Amino acid sequence: MRVVRAEGVAAALDRARDRIEEWRADRSARPIGETGFGHAPILNVLGFPAVARLGGVPIQLRRRLAFEAGQRPSALLTRRPGGWRLDRRDVDVPYREVLCWDAPEPTGPVLDDAGDEDTVSRALEATDARALHLEGLAGLAPRSMLRAVRGTRLIVTVHDFTPYCPRPHLWEAPASRFCAFSRDEARCHACLSADFAVPRGFEREWRAAMADLLAAADAIVYPSSYLRDAWRALLPQLDPQRQHVIEPGASEAHPPASRPARPLGHVALVGAATAAKGAALLPEIVRATDLRFTVLGGGDAALLGSLRGLPRTRVRGYYRAGTLPRQLLARGVDVALLLSLVPESYGMTLDECWRAGVPVVAFDHGAIAERVRRLGGGVLVPLESGASGVAEVLRALRDGTTPRPDVPLPAALTTPAQAARTHLLLYRRLDLLA
Repeated sequence: MRVVRAEGVAAALDRARDRIEEWRADRSARPIGETGFGHAPILNVLGFPAVARLGGVPIQLRRRLAFEAGQRPSALLTRRPGGWRLDRRDVDVPYREVLCWDAPEPTGPVLDDAGDEDTVSRALEATDARALHLEGLAGLAPRSMLRAVRGTRLIVTVHDFTPYCPRPHLWEAPASRFCAFSRDEARCHACLSADFAVPRGFEREWRAAMADLLAAADAIVYPSSYLRDAWRALLPQLDPQRQHVIEPGASEAHPPASRPARPLGHVALVGAATAAKGAALLPEIVRATDLRFTVLGGGDAALLGSLRGLPRTRVRGYYRAGTLPRQLLARGVDVALLLSLVPESYGMTLDECWRAGVPVVAFDHGAIAERVRRLGGGVLVPLESGASGVAEVLRALRDGTTPRPDVPLPAALTTPAQAARTHLLLYRRLDLLA
């Protein structure tokens, strides 16, 4: 009922459909013992469940591995309630094999975790994998991962700023602002302590342990040039020859061949509706314009409830992964708002807006700004101008004093299949695949 009140019936049904899909996927897997588990050359590891409802990283990984499974046996180790699960899919085999281990889940970030270390070691032995690919570092204990990987090749995908802070979005608590990569130990400790019981100095030890883990990697993969450059500034000692950018992309959509020429009248706020993502700016934007607005995305229930009461504004809430282009087209959205107050590391919603033929208005920072500058398809607003700057741009787009930008052609956008092929090339260059 909380979801229904905040996001609406359609959003609640979409959440239920995702849960049912997870249940069906679990039921379709074939349990198997450690000694009978088949070989896989690479063990991919994710520190939380690889389910679509958890957003960008699991969605990107699921789509990519679906393509890679046609080229190589895949083995994916993911955390589950009460432990870990190892899924293996062989080439041209329709079913999955699954092996589960019990292990208590830490209540917060930790540097060492014996259960996780043992599980990764056992999964490497069960699959006889030649390499460990950490598909992000959230939910993983860095010292334990470094010990578990000894004698095995290591690839790390850095999706965000987890190696810098266990709060990877860098949204500072309780100040409710972007921390701007603070190194003030007292400030960092106060922020982390709002969520976790960590000792003083934990942030310093965390960064050192993560730096050691990244330094041990044969390859580091980033989803965007922005994130690679940010990490080169944060950890300049890392070997630049081992760093690679592989954009994950979004699934292809089929927008109309041409969008009808019409004045700008309908704007959508897309993505998670949270303070860090800029959703709290919407009331001021609505009051400063005469446009219609739709909120597409789940998030903070209280914030969504307040947005529901705005004039000329509808809240659609949560939508299933891959359906954003269809949602935008069905509603006749003219422009999408991407208002994250923290720098995005890639921005899959940007791809999905472009796939629907919808340009964006976004703040001028992070990977979204870098990609808009490179490919077009949006108007960038100085972050310091806030809601008033966004409203000013929307009025200029409505009046025609600022031309509505053309979105990039589909051929300019990466697809999950292309991301999979690029990963396979990287594995082959590392001599991990034939």
